[in-house]
Parts: sequence; C-alpha cells; structure tokens
Amino acid sequence: MSEFSCIVDEILESFWKSSPHSATFVGIHKYDYELDNVDRDFLTGINKSHKDFLTRLRKINKQDLTDEEYIDWQLLQNFLESSIHSFEEIRHWEKNAAEYADLCVDALFILYVREFASIEERAAAILSRMRQIPRFLEDSRHNLKDAPEAFTKLAIEINEGGKNFLETIVARLSTGVPKLAKDLENAGREASLALDAYGIFLRDELLPRSKGEFAIGADQYAFKLKTDHMLPYSAEELLEYGRAMKKTTEDALARLAKTIDTHGTWVSAVDYIKRAHPRANELLATYKREMERARRFVRDKALASIPEGEELEVITTPTFLRPILPYAAYMRPAPFEKQQKGYFFVTPVDEMTSIDEQEEILRGHSVYGIPVTALHEGYPGHHLQLVHANRLQNKLRPLLRTSVFVEGWALYCEEMMYDRGFYSDPRSRLLQLKDQLWRACRVIIDVELHTRKMNYDQAVNLLVNDAKVQKVHAKKEVTRYTFTPTQPMSYLIGKRQILELRKDYQKKLGDEFQLRDFHNRLLSFGSIPICLIRKQLGL
Repeated sequence: MSEFSCIVDEILESFWKSSPHSATFVGIHKYDYELDNVDRDFLTGINKSHKDFLTRLRKINKQDLTDEEYIDWQLLQNFLESSIHSFEEIRHWEKNAAEYADLCVDALFILYVREFASIEERAAAILSRMRQIPRFLEDSRHNLKDAPEAFTKLAIEINEGGKNFLETIVARLSTGVPKLAKDLENAGREASLALDAYGIFLRDELLPRSKGEFAIGADQYAFKLKTDHMLPYSAEELLEYGRAMKKTTEDALARLAKTIDTHGTWVSAVDYIKRAHPRANELLATYKREMERARRFVRDKALASIPEGEELEVITTPTFLRPILPYAAYMRPAPFEKQQKGYFFVTPVDEMTSIDEQEEILRGHSVYGIPVTALHEGYPGHHLQLVHANRLQNKLRPLLRTSVFVEGWALYCEEMMYDRGFYSDPRSRLLQLKDQLWRACRVIIDVELHTRKMNYDQAVNLLVNDAKVQKVHAKKEVTRYTFTPTQPMSYLIGKRQILELRKDYQKKLGDEFQLRDFHNRLLSFGSIPICLIRKQLGL
C-alpha cells in the first residue's frame, strides 16, 4: 500500500470515529452506537490531528501519484485546510447552538429512517445514542459564546422540534421492538429532560447574550471560495454575475408573462398558475407519475445512463417529519450501502387545518411546477447524480464534495430538460424562471451578507420584494444563509460552470460530441470542483 493510501485510510478512520453521525449518514456503520463527542478538548485534539495529517500530506511526492490520486490529494489538502480554518477562524462550534440541536436529533433520525439493518439492530443503536444526548448537550453548552441572535433563535426552534421527534420515535420503537420498550422509554425520558434543560439555557442564558456577528467577512469568504469550491471567481465577480442574472431573469419573466396574461405581470401570472394543483388525495400519485415520467424521458432520450439497481421511492412524509417538511424533500441513498434507494417525501395536506390553509399548501404543488421539481430532485437531477457518485470505487469522494457541483447540476438539469422538451408549457417555464430569480438573489445575498454589505433585514426584503418570497419563508431562508456561507451561491454558479464546460467540450469534440456521453463523463468523477473535471476532460 502506498504512503498516500495509508494516509487516506488514517484520515477517513479518524473522521468517522470523531463524527459517528456522519459515518452513519454515508453508510459506515462501525460507530452507529456512538454519538459525536463535542467536548472542547476533544475538538481541539481533532484540529491538531488535522494539522498533523496536512503536514504529512504535503510531504508526499506528488510525482508518484496517479492522475486519480493527484485529484484526491488536492481535494484532501483542501478539506484539511478548510476544516482547520473553520475551527480556528469561523468558529461555528463556539457560535452555533443550532448545529448541536440539529445533530443530536439527526443522529437518531438517520438510524430510524434508513433500512440498512433490522429494526431491532437500529433500535439498539438509537437507544445507545439517546443515552448519550445529556452528555452531548452539556458539552455543547460549555462551548457556546459569541453567538449571533439568528443562530440561537433557530436553535430554540430546532430544540422544540427535537423533543416532539423524540417522543414520536420512542413510542414507535417501543411498539416495534417490545423487548427494548422499557429501556427506550427511560432513555427517552432522560434525553427529553436534557432537551428541556438545553431549551431553558438557550432561551434564558444564551439568547440574552447573543450579540455575536454571523458574517464571516470578505477574507474568510474568499478563502472558502478558493478552498471549498476551487472557484476562479472573486466575491465581487460573483456579485456582478448574480446581479446580471437577476436582471436577465426578470426580463425573461416579464416577456413570458405577457404570453400567459397580456394585461398582467409575472407576479400575477404566477399567482394564477398556482391555482391549478392536484386535489389533496391525488398529491402523492401526481409526484409518482411525474418522477417516473422524468426517469423514462432521461432513458428514452438517451440523456444519461441510469445505474442498475438504483431506486427512488416516492412516499408520504413520516408523521414526525411533517412539521419541518411542509411540502416535499429528497433523501439520498448512502454511498457505502449496497442498496441505492433514495426517498422523495411528499407531505400530505393536514385535514385538521382550515380550508384556506389547505389551499395555501396545495398552491405550493402547482401541476405546472411538479414536473420541474421531479426532474430537479430525481431524474436527471439530484438522485441520478448522487447514485452515479455513489458508484465510484473511491473512498474519499463521498466525503470530499462541493455544493457547487451538486446544486449546480440540478439547476443545470432544469434548463437542459426544458431545451429537450420534457416540459414545454410556458406556465411551467414561468415557475422555473421564478425559481431561477430566487437563485440569483441568493448569490447577491450570500456575498453581501458575509462581506458585511447587507444586513439580515435587507436580505429578507430583497427576497420578499424582488423574488416575491413570502416573508415567513424569506426569514427562514436568510437564517439558513447566515450559517452556510458560499452554499446559497452554489446553484447558479454551478449551473454557469457546467454550461461553460459543456460549451468548451462540445467545441473540442465538434461533430463527435454527444450529450449523453458528456453527462456520463461529467457524472463519473463524483461531486468535485468543476475545475478538476476540466483537466480530466483535457480542457
């Protein structure tokens, strides 16, 4: 085994051991009985080990590496640099209580919803992790200082949802695995008390002193663009592109709206279009039909290979997830699990709510928007891309990925599938362009929020006034942007890079260019920065 292979194995083992919930998520089940250790001294030790690994990695003779290994070397170096930078400079582990509140619940959820083992085995792992929640939350309390108000308010909300989830999962598992019922109930009670105490701490202690700043600043933002995504653009160039695409998309919306309603605006046209939606009892069947139609279209039009054995099941959202998933969501298959089955959750309309509230939810499921959602989340979007990535015989790639590729691919697919005729109704195109406008606003907000040129309220107002996002949703969106710098810009910037890559590759191949072959090659490298794929394509 080469020196590089040894370091890779050591780094992966260290990562899975230090982050058991991440290991479970990707299908490494060696640490399913463990909950992450967030003790300050432990986290400091992990950071030191990252520095040691980075020193060893830089000493490797790169001339001894294969082309594939050299890509992995670059990705691994950037991953370690980013991890160290995040710990020492951005320091969300000292600021973001929401990350802790989310992790302890998500660590249970992934064991419950993924059917990689018997319910008895998974229940035992959930029980073990549940027993560690009090320790986990106590350690997180000692870490938190300089918290931004937005982070703490979100943590309070997540913590409340976590308590509800805990009650539901204990009840379900106690019924499904009777022999563990008493232990589950006892552990659930202790975990619930710990969440109660954490909620009091968040509300009464942390929130009053949450005066910290969420913006990471221009230097840190530039570092993330270069290291996390290997982008060739500066923050100012991203901002310029975001503004240009916002104007271009607004103009396209205005022109298209006139073909739908000659006397109205695109806003009034969208409002009219949303009135056409499935009945509540037809919602699930409609999504299933469109998801299958998208899959057939990709296959019949030879747009990309569909890996053998993959599956995407469209199901009703589990009850305990409905409060946080009001519409729909996709969950990817684990890279290291044999079964490559993804799930697309569709939340049913709550019949206990008023007729007006039910209608408002159904308006979010326009019959003209569902085809775009199906291709974006399923085929050839996220699901197809991720099952291709999961097929790679490469242990590193599932860990080392950029949102610019993942989100950019799905948004690129919206345009490509329109060009190929999957959806041709101007009403569907109008909804797709509306969402593109929202993505352009994301670029602007992402850059300006984190380079301190825009505050929280200004960001909310931009989404409300220009992208026409409802204020309640705009606030949730911007809250997410505050703790995910460089993620919101990923969609539109990734689409731009893929379109440019396709153009250059087509120019290189000339008459020999085939879209299916381009897509297959693009998907064969995993979710890595586009600049690395360019080199592999000889560009």
